[in-house]
Amino acid sequence: MKKYLLIINLCIGIIVSAQVGIGTITPTEKLEIAGNAAIGTSVYIDSVNYVNNPSGFTVVATDPQSSIVNGKLLAVENLYTPLTIQPYSVTNIYRDDLNDLNLNISADKFFITLTNFEAVPNAGNNGIYTDPNAVPVNKGNLIMETFVSNGIWHVKIGYPTLNTENITDRYTYNFDIILYSKRFFKDLGTITYDLGGNNTGIAPSAPPGI
Repeated sequence: MKKYLLIINLCIGIIVSAQVGIGTITPTEKLEIAGNAAIGTSVYIDSVNYVNNPSGFTVVATDPQSSIVNGKLLAVENLYTPLTIQPYSVTNIYRDDLNDLNLNISADKFFITLTNFEAVPNAGNNGIYTDPNAVPVNKGNLIMETFVSNGIWHVKIGYPTLNTENITDRYTYNFDIILYSKRFFKDLGTITYDLGGNNTGIAPSAPPGI
């Protein structure tokens, strides 16, 4: 009889305290674990089985630095998909040079690449100016660049050596930015090879870190 009373008293104590601690005697949450938690074959959150989910693979995670997640537990694809494609349409650009477009995308959280570029001249635009007096004829060089400034990704597109024929000409640049979350991709840094004037070569070794 004493054993049954002990179990009942323990259960009542857990229910009344409303907070259970593992590895801590002063829990501040309903369930607080001090240290690592090893989870078995099934994890249920709001009655959803995130391990044996028949609809597909799901990763559950938190991000204490995110103002959106704010420490909440959620499926990773709700916020942290490995690849995100964001189309941009930048209109009414002066002449043909987009010198600096601040994307307000954190370089600490993402890598980015630029793809699907399209240059659309406004009606009446005569296109990029070509200097007929240059020998050989100067047709300019197109630059499409993504770069980091103050921890933020920027985009530069244009012909730095040439301009449109008229100063009133305007362009629309359409392009996609692909964002690679740094939670899933690792930056190995730039590798530089000196080919010594040749047009073929071989890397001395595989990139470090792979």
